[in-house]
Amino acid sequence: MRMSVPEGVKFLQISDSHLFKNAGKRLIGVNTEASLRAVVGLARKEENVTGILATGDISQDGSVESYQQFSDIVKPLGVPVYWIPGNHDNSYYFHHPENFPLSSRSVINAGNWRILLLDSVIPGKESGHLSTSELDYIEKHAHDGKRHTLLVLHHQPIPCGSSWLDTMILNNADNFLQLIANKASIRAVLNGHIHQDRLQEIAGVSFISTPSTCFQFKPDTDRFSLDTRMPGYRCLILKHDGGIETEVVRLEDYDLHIEPAVVGY
Repeated sequence: MRMSVPEGVKFLQISDSHLFKNAGKRLIGVNTEASLRAVVGLARKEENVTGILATGDISQDGSVESYQQFSDIVKPLGVPVYWIPGNHDNSYYFHHPENFPLSSRSVINAGNWRILLLDSVIPGKESGHLSTSELDYIEKHAHDGKRHTLLVLHHQPIPCGSSWLDTMILNNADNFLQLIANKASIRAVLNGHIHQDRLQEIAGVSFISTPSTCFQFKPDTDRFSLDTRMPGYRCLILKHDGGIETEVVRLEDYDLHIEPAVVGY
């Protein structure tokens, strides 16, 4: 099914592609470039898309070449691509985009919505943190006015139920959640990082994550565990009244060549 947009704007979330400088290099057995191409091929069937939200770990090695690959692969979608850094990315480019193949950070105004792109990366660490400047960025731009607000960051701000993944959570989530509670305009939070499809409602705010474009992590596990579910993307319709319609679209019959015995990466 492809979601129509009679009363809203449509974005696609693409996440955790883990590309390398050398195209075709494998991670946990998966050719991450090929799987991203397959997911983008599926996404090309979507109509009336306003933009792409790439929610981190675009790259596995932080190389400019890997970001150029990503840009080239998603270009056929024909819509603006907005990105945030993940723990495997080089977050320097998010703040210094000169001569970088992906677009610079911006406040996205679309329909009745404002989308804010956040940097939750602690260089060299797997867990995340929103600096004072990032929290101030939310405070400045999440106006309680005519627009609803969607916040986009890489690290999960609430536990996902897998204890090993939740050691890599946003480490100042309490401050973040308190800020959200004081901002009536904030309707949803979108994250990557966990390679899982999750949607949870807390006090009127939707917390949403999406599958990776390569391998998936098994939900509700105590230690590193790979899932057999296919790569995919998330479709989001941000409705004029502040509601959200969303679904995950996955590849079918795709051979990932996952190495099941791997216990980390």
